Amino acid sequence: MKKIFLAFLFLLFICSSCKSQSQKEKRVVVNNNKSVEIYSNVINKEIKQIVDKNANEFLKDSLIHSLSIGLYIDNVSFNFNYGELTKGKGDRPAHNTIYEIASVTKIFVGTLAAKAVLERKLDLEDDIRKHLPKPYPNLEYNGKPIKIRHLLTHTSGLPSGILGMKNEIPLTKDNEIEYAKMYLDLENKQTKPKFLSELSKLKISEEPGKTFNYSNSGTNLMGYILELIYNKPFQELVLNEIISKAKMNDTYFNVPKDKQNRLANGYLLNKSMPKSNLANTLWGAEGALKSTTADILKYIHYQFRNNKIVKESHKKIFEIDIDYWIGYYWWIISNQNYDLHFRHDGGISRAKSVLTIFPGRKIGILIFTNQSSIRINQKLNDLTYKIYDELKEQ
Repeated sequence: MKKIFLAFLFLLFICSSCKSQSQKEKRVVVNNNKSVEIYSNVINKEIKQIVDKNANEFLKDSLIHSLSIGLYIDNVSFNFNYGELTKGKGDRPAHNTIYEIASVTKIFVGTLAAKAVLERKLDLEDDIRKHLPKPYPNLEYNGKPIKIRHLLTHTSGLPSGILGMKNEIPLTKDNEIEYAKMYLDLENKQTKPKFLSELSKLKISEEPGKTFNYSNSGTNLMGYILELIYNKPFQELVLNEIISKAKMNDTYFNVPKDKQNRLANGYLLNKSMPKSNLANTLWGAEGALKSTTADILKYIHYQFRNNKIVKESHKKIFEIDIDYWIGYYWWIISNQNYDLHFRHDGGISRAKSVLTIFPGRKIGILIFTNQSSIRINQKLNDLTYKIYDELKEQ
């Protein structure tokens, strides 16, 4: 992205909630490029001040040099970009910078699964083997089968990472780069036949539905089942049935060649990392989507529609802890410290992201950075809640 790029954020949505009935609906454009700053009224300037203050504090961390933030507030979308994608180059990110959204992909899988449930192609209580082409007698524990609900809530008993992976080294803050290279190498060697072969050998060691264990393998299996019940390629289903319906025109499993120049370069502890190949090894359900802040803001808008599929995907299915549930891959959180919200994080060795929606106040917050490390996880978490706490006071 050249420094002289005129980052002019196109209208995403029209404000449908006005303080006065006499006030006409208006188009609102907000961007953070110094060359162009357009606001519709004073409240939008206050929003920018809140985001600027918190973003600039976040960027004080020497490890982080770029940040993209999308806000959705009562049907109006705002986009803010800070820093530079390549340290020292001055290439500020923009509303159309493409990021690898990693595990945020899972909520798209969940939305497609919700659609399948409403169409009665799936039932949450289905034994998953009902939808598989071979018996898999091993996918049960003491006669208790893995059900669709278990795949959606990470309670299936399937391993968190790659099926059949042996001698996995533990991830610590001292070996992040070594671990990422090892894991990336194993990911690139995955194939669908190998996945299904390892699935047939798997031994479930605990009754499904009892214990939460975050599972990329389980999410890929969910993608495979969706592919089978619709008799269409999984990625095609997500693109046509969810992403297209949300009017997202800049979201991909594989970024087209003519748009590769907008794909953000990524770093782990400031070391340049290769692009993910998840879309071409298995189904890509665990985290292969790439998107922009402008497009994810459209997905947030889609979440606020009076839509039966969205409502189904937001249902509480499994309680992890008091006031901490999982829906169709959504984290659903509500307690004395937080208003009810739906959330999913994304993490890959070259990017981090957080997507959160607060339905009570009709606020959505999206944050991207093209830097990865363990310490960034907590920083993005803190930044999300700081921005929300100040916005809700407005």
